[in-house]
Amino acid sequence: MHRKKPFSIKQKKAQLQAKRAQKRDQNDDDSSEVEASRPRPRERGSSSTNTAPSDEKRNRLTSQFDKLTRDEIERNKRLSMQPLNRLEPEDGLTMSFEDAYTEAVDIPVRPAWKYGESRAALESREVRYFDSWLEAIQKLKDDDEVSLYEKNLEVWRQLWRVVEISDILLVVIDIRHPVLHFPPSLYRYVTKTTGKPLVVVLNKTDLVTDDTVQAWKSYFKSKFSSIVLTSFCCYREKIMPNATDAMDPKLIKKKTRKRVYDSSQVGELFAACRGVVDSSKQSLVEWDALISRYTDKSQAVDNESDDDDKEELDSDNGDNDDESKSVNDASEENTKAEGHVEAVSDKYVTIGLIGHPNVGKSTVINSIMGRTVVSTSRTPGHTKHFQTIHVTPTLRLCDCPGLVFPCVIDRTMQILAGLYNIAQVQEPYSSVQYLAERIPLEKMLNLLPKNTSAMVKNEWSAWGICEAFAVDRGFYTSKAARPDVYRAAAGLLP
Repeated sequence: MHRKKPFSIKQKKAQLQAKRAQKRDQNDDDSSEVEASRPRPRERGSSSTNTAPSDEKRNRLTSQFDKLTRDEIERNKRLSMQPLNRLEPEDGLTMSFEDAYTEAVDIPVRPAWKYGESRAALESREVRYFDSWLEAIQKLKDDDEVSLYEKNLEVWRQLWRVVEISDILLVVIDIRHPVLHFPPSLYRYVTKTTGKPLVVVLNKTDLVTDDTVQAWKSYFKSKFSSIVLTSFCCYREKIMPNATDAMDPKLIKKKTRKRVYDSSQVGELFAACRGVVDSSKQSLVEWDALISRYTDKSQAVDNESDDDDKEELDSDNGDNDDESKSVNDASEENTKAEGHVEAVSDKYVTIGLIGHPNVGKSTVINSIMGRTVVSTSRTPGHTKHFQTIHVTPTLRLCDCPGLVFPCVIDRTMQILAGLYNIAQVQEPYSSVQYLAERIPLEKMLNLLPKNTSAMVKNEWSAWGICEAFAVDRGFYTSKAARPDVYRAAAGLLP
């Protein structure tokens, strides 16, 4: 009987690597043959039953930002180990439009086009224009005059198309950072370049007090007298009851796991839209009936059980196919054979929702519909492609992917405001330092100085806070069992 030879782990590893390499080569050959025999895709004006964007298109719509160099990462890491420079509240917690934006920093505007020219010629002209804008804005970025901003032309094209097909533009802003989320360049683009009406929606009002909402409305009116303002809350439970109880953790209620969308302010939102819509389209929508429908909903007391909610949801899914089937229909319904986006339709009143990532544009749409019709996520940039949802046969909403507009504030503030995906942050320590210099972070987390070795003259540093937080939460590296400072820093960010 033949005796088997010893087979070491090293030999086994080499054997598996050779098999994987052979399999990759075979898959490459098969994919090239399939690609050659695959039929050409449909033109953008043709009919199709599946209007959802393909994986390839979703990848093209992924946001692109500048990355830090290795030297910048190491420098910021060393700075985070220095003692914190505590700032006074009036110095570190206030921001004006002049601090966040300048007139020199503008956004790209789609070049003029007409239906007669070909799609290739238009896209080529858009690329040349965007490259020139990118070159000019990148010079400001290299001089540290501009922070993170969107560098993907395909994402900017989504904004251009939503603005073109919309009758009314809703700029959704997070009321916790309203100055940051309202770029004056976007305001000029909508109101002056396109001449379309603009409504500012102060979203997430359940996270602040009523006095804060009124204060921000007065501030925006003093800066932009011509804008229309409305507030919005997507969930039913109020998180902050009043200013006195706002800082008492015992009185702060946690949100329920089940999402219950609040439609009590939808009537106010549509009333603001009715006031700015073009007079030629006033008769397309029965505004009084639409507003009263949501007003009656807010006045009624919801005493239905979970089973009733489930039956209503199933009924909505079955009876409102004309609403759900319109999701992602913008790429097919509103495009011509040449690839141009259709001008404003005379059959509908289209309301476009634009703004920064993670401000709640998709959640506003779900609140209007009373159920989840648009996917949402805590991760910024979850919406990849603009999509339309019909509220009535003649009224539709258009959800635009969020864009990070050029600004002059610090990069760390953009990260803390939720504009950037935390999983893609290369160096989170400077953001923790920015936060710890303005609020007593170590006291709020009940951290102990003995859990860190990064105390400098008995003073806290951003690195020390992250290290103590890692020990407190049990975050350790797998090999050396040291405190996982990076994981702790990323966990402290929103």
